[in-house]
Amino acid sequence: MDMNDGALGGLLLSRKTDKNLSRAMGGGESLRRLRKAVKQVLKPSDDKITRMLEQITSIQATRDAALTGDEDTRLLAVCKLGEWGEDAFESLDIALNDESSHVRTIAAGMLAYTRRLDAIPILEKYSTDNTENVRETVAFAINWLQKYGEEAPESPYIPVSKENPAAVLLESDTMPLRTTDDVIVINDYAITPESLEYGITIKNEGTTPIYEVSVSILAYPIESLSPVDPLIQLIEDIQPNDSGSLIFGFRIEGEYIEGEIITSVRLVDSNGEDLAAKAGNVFIRSIYNQFEPFEMGADEFIHMKSDMKQWNREHTVDAEASDIYNTLQSILETRNLYIFQNESMERDNAFMGVIAGIAKSKFSENNLAIALTVVGTQGDGISKLRIDIFSNNNELVHSAASDIFEIILRNLNIVDLNGE
Repeated sequence: MDMNDGALGGLLLSRKTDKNLSRAMGGGESLRRLRKAVKQVLKPSDDKITRMLEQITSIQATRDAALTGDEDTRLLAVCKLGEWGEDAFESLDIALNDESSHVRTIAAGMLAYTRRLDAIPILEKYSTDNTENVRETVAFAINWLQKYGEEAPESPYIPVSKENPAAVLLESDTMPLRTTDDVIVINDYAITPESLEYGITIKNEGTTPIYEVSVSILAYPIESLSPVDPLIQLIEDIQPNDSGSLIFGFRIEGEYIEGEIITSVRLVDSNGEDLAAKAGNVFIRSIYNQFEPFEMGADEFIHMKSDMKQWNREHTVDAEASDIYNTLQSILETRNLYIFQNESMERDNAFMGVIAGIAKSKFSENNLAIALTVVGTQGDGISKLRIDIFSNNNELVHSAASDIFEIILRNLNIVDLNGE
């Protein structure tokens, strides 16, 4: 993520050139140190997570992701909170107490991004943060707001200093007050050719019951999945050492599923306190279930492949070439590919095998072909494996290559010496 592409970059460049802003803030050192802090935080992020967060269109869902997601999700959700202006003040105040200094740094920047002078009292509480990057960003944000901030005649939020920042939380019935370690969340998914079921189990390892356990799906791969169940479901209560489970069904509507399901789990304890559980995110990838074997000969494929996108890579693998080759056919067949080429040869103690298959999408006119070539000297225990992927869908080729290579390594229980 480039600094100038994000909301904070827009803040820094919106009213002043770099030169004028640097002078206004007391010289180049202030700006340089802020840039250093922000660049350490805004490292290249996962585009898939970014796309997931673009689907979160309500402020409450954004708040939940900022509070209960993993660090990358929290960081990106805090960036998105800046879009909500004063309505996000409570959540950004909470984020300034996050365990991650990266999240705290961005939260300070997002408060400045609101251009609201009434954000200054919130920022001032954190001017003595124990991390230098956070302190510098807070100081810069306060100075920027003092020069360029806008008056807000009536702000709905009055910051309250807490003696224990780790226990921050606002007396609000719409936000979980803290995260509990007594509630364990286990999630997984199962895929058929037509549907995906996302299952989540909540286990109460505490000594008292929990109530109103609410599970919300905040984001999912919207390009290829359509929900068939409500995205918010409730378990009335879970007794100590007991668990409750929910299933969220999705209809598959695309040939290529890749992304994360982001969830939020909230509950009420026996004292009536709102809590959050660490829900985690589940990475979803499904390709071959959405394809079916496409019968053709090798000559037909040669004519067809000129219209397809191609990707290839070679790997050095810690295994005998013949052992790898013997498992490749079953791997391709279980991925719904029609095998149109399968041949091997041995000469002068060297082995070479080639196997290739092709499938067609159930959702479009796109095809997917995989060719695997393995070469090695008998008895060496080290081989070269080349993977060639062909598809009309350019977005598919890299994921298909990664997926098939992981499957090969897992099936053979071998090591990729390239470390890829």
